[in-house]
Amino acid sequence: MKRWEIKKPDPQKVDEILKKSDLTSLCAEVLVSRGYDTMEMLVDFFKNDELSDPMLLKDMPQAVEVISRAMYNGELICVYGDYDCDGVTSTTILLNYLDFNGAKTMYYIPDREEGYGINKAAVDKLKEQGVSLIITVDNGISAIEESKYIKELGIKLVITDHHQPNDELPVADAVVNPHREDCPSPFKDLAGVGVVFKLCAALDGDYSIVSEQFSDLVAIGTIADIVPLRGENRSLVKTGLSMFENSENYGLLYLLEKCGINKSRVTSDSVAYGISPRINAAGRFGSASTAVEALISEDESAKFDIDKLILLNNQRKETERIILKSIFEYIDSNPDILNEKVLVISGKGWHHGVIGIVSAKLTELYGKPNFIITVDDNGIGRGSARSFEGFNIYKCLKFCEDALIRYGGHNCAGGFTIKADKIPQFSKMVSAFAGKCDSLSGMVITADKLLEAKDFDINMANSLSILEPFGEGNKMPVFAIIGAVVRKIIPLSQGKHTKIEFSYDGIVQTALLFSRPASMLSFNAGDKIDMLVNMAVTEYNGKNQLSVKVVDYRNHGVSANKYFAAKFCYEAYKRGEPVPVNVVHRVKPSRDELVRIYKYIKAIKRVSIDKLFMKFNTQSMNYFKLRICLDAFNELGLIKLIASRQEVHIVEVSKKVDLSESTVLNKIYSL
Repeated sequence: MKRWEIKKPDPQKVDEILKKSDLTSLCAEVLVSRGYDTMEMLVDFFKNDELSDPMLLKDMPQAVEVISRAMYNGELICVYGDYDCDGVTSTTILLNYLDFNGAKTMYYIPDREEGYGINKAAVDKLKEQGVSLIITVDNGISAIEESKYIKELGIKLVITDHHQPNDELPVADAVVNPHREDCPSPFKDLAGVGVVFKLCAALDGDYSIVSEQFSDLVAIGTIADIVPLRGENRSLVKTGLSMFENSENYGLLYLLEKCGINKSRVTSDSVAYGISPRINAAGRFGSASTAVEALISEDESAKFDIDKLILLNNQRKETERIILKSIFEYIDSNPDILNEKVLVISGKGWHHGVIGIVSAKLTELYGKPNFIITVDDNGIGRGSARSFEGFNIYKCLKFCEDALIRYGGHNCAGGFTIKADKIPQFSKMVSAFAGKCDSLSGMVITADKLLEAKDFDINMANSLSILEPFGEGNKMPVFAIIGAVVRKIIPLSQGKHTKIEFSYDGIVQTALLFSRPASMLSFNAGDKIDMLVNMAVTEYNGKNQLSVKVVDYRNHGVSANKYFAAKFCYEAYKRGEPVPVNVVHRVKPSRDELVRIYKYIKAIKRVSIDKLFMKFNTQSMNYFKLRICLDAFNELGLIKLIASRQEVHIVEVSKKVDLSESTVLNKIYSL
């Protein structure tokens, strides 16, 4: 279960906006709930922001001068990129631009074994090949020692990056980064590809030609790097998505075809879940150059590289599945780890290109920040971390820096390197830091408003498209439905998904629950439920229809505050921390409660813990007490707790079991 925040847009402000605009009421309510509650703010949101003069970026004039001179003199220029999607699209754009303008070029992207950014061994190779100018894209701002080495070798260096700079800047002919404190450019949140796009515009004299050539790739890199889709980023992505239909990029068009994406209907979602994972796969499992070659090729050879990207992405999925399986097995053998505030899990030989994705999935699955570490044969661990608001990954890593070789990150994500023998110390330090976090209260899903009957309308849902592109800083709208009555439950795709029919506020509607089998739902036909949903318009058999997709749900009347308060107390109890006496008295189960819960599990055979909680949610039964019951049954061999899936499976027993023999029950009764 996750926490919900349901916003209530001010009706007076909504009315004021409706009088002065042609927005639908639903669209106006979403905007007001997000803080765009004046006409001035709405104009600012919707205006197709003119991109600021690229020359306003600090050191851009110097970068243009150095690059132009190298082009004119026929010097060998190396575009030095990064292996993620932002780095690949940045490399592709700058390489294409320089080649088109007659420059002598090559590119270099380190593989994951070399690590992120410039390294001296690579610089030596470039020197041997005759490179006289290196231009970094999506990296370089932290290359302090490497930049000095490049200067010693007599190679010119232009850095373009968007990551946060340290107090000391690299030694270079130009350092173009909107996050420089002395950078006067008004927009700071560009992705690496946005900075490169501006470099090309500065070299060309304006945005027009480079926009026609590269906007599609700029949109891909910007969406993939999860920068806020506001201001200039919103303009870049909106323009880029509209350019796919007329794109002349041979490899990109073939990739769209292979992903089943209609080039005239490319959305930020289809980029985020269809295109960018396949581009990223090259840097994770092979060489990022495969992706670059696919995107710069002008003939049939692009198809070979795109097919390879798809194979690599399938390999990524399988590797991810194997790592998750290994982690689940570890959790099932060590279930108490899930009672920690923050998870620290390590394993040998896990692919370090995938552990970031795995970490994100575990955050979603367990609602806890986590640090996932893979250890190589040399005893060196590489880690990825993911979190949510309330637990700052970078601050935690800084707190633990004595145990680390190196680290970096920001609020909700980070990476680090650690010696294997330091992992236990690191784990203790993470726990100590987590103990200081008062606001560590779990993941929160925010709904823009409570839906009314009038909102279930194709025109209303269709009007939300004006808010696109959706992404970081401008999420797809989420709506709340409270007290819907379930009329029908319909399994789909051999039980993998579920469709429900429900009545609400006088209307009847259907909703889809993806990857949620009907057998594992916590409700039955006739029950009341609460839901958070997305709404959109889809086409089926040539006709438009309203589509409602469930983001999260719970049985009506379940108190999330009560659930989490009891859950946190239970986890603290399991960690051996003191629990208030008044809480202990409320979580001692009676024999009658134990019998009722066991009989239900025996009848249903397999059930999730959350479903059990919702089934037995009463004034006298909270999550803490329920878990005591389940721990006792598990100890006595009556059930099997599958910690990784948070499920309970019945165990067939042939003899009578005495509850008084449970140490779990005896311990709680004795307090």
